[in-house]
Amino acid sequence: MKVIPIVALLSIALAIAIIYLYPYTAPYSPSNPGWDGYSIAAKVCLKPIYAPWELSGSRVVFIVPLVKLPQAYVNALRGVLARGGVVVVLANSPEANQLLRGLDVNASFTSLVIKDPLFNAINEYFPIASVNSFKPLNITPAFITLDNATVIEPANAIVLALTSPSSIAGNESGPFPVMAVVKVERGFVVLISSPGVFMNSIVGKGGNLVLLRELCNGSASYVVPALGGGVQVGLRIYLTYLHHYASLYPLNYALSTLPMVLLAVVLVLKGSGRLGKHAA
Repeated sequence: MKVIPIVALLSIALAIAIIYLYPYTAPYSPSNPGWDGYSIAAKVCLKPIYAPWELSGSRVVFIVPLVKLPQAYVNALRGVLARGGVVVVLANSPEANQLLRGLDVNASFTSLVIKDPLFNAINEYFPIASVNSFKPLNITPAFITLDNATVIEPANAIVLALTSPSSIAGNESGPFPVMAVVKVERGFVVLISSPGVFMNSIVGKGGNLVLLRELCNGSASYVVPALGGGVQVGLRIYLTYLHHYASLYPLNYALSTLPMVLLAVVLVLKGSGRLGKHAA
């Protein structure tokens, strides 16, 4: 009968391990090896993070805000900017504007999808944009391929990339802003209106990979919880929090002495058993 609890615990542990190790295959996920994943970008320079305090040492942060993040993440991103870092926001819908407001950015993403029947890489929904140089971030001129990009309303932002004059969005004709940068405190917020620009299927086209490396400037954090739910993400967030709190004093000290305490208890119990036998 004692075997049943052990088997149950082992089964639970195995299930957790499988869920943890299985790739999170949502679009733009760093563990998604498919055409719409970010696994190549992750190998190049993006480091997945799952908790806001992991941004405390980040110089560059990439985020695809598909869901509303808790305020703790926004505060952590503001901390990156206050230290002179860079936050790269990739989005193609107005839902991301709430994050921009939280970062004191007036520029915004619109819902106007850009098509370009002439200057494109695959079809009209993959327009090619021209990137201008921006010395503060070491960005060099290039042509990049976009996917389902939308128009950016730049406000006071500096426009870094435009589509061609042959592009169209709604009833308007191009060129349209698809990449912009805003100075916030000591750092910069970079807006790119095509999260697909760095996904596996087109990251190698044109100057996309070069732009990724330039923005990363060595390495960058990637906020995975911004992509939304999923069992894998939830488990990784839980384990990240568990590891964090387990490393805090005095819990870390208590956990480090736990094996010795358990060993002492086992020895005491064994000793008590022997004493009982001798007494009998």
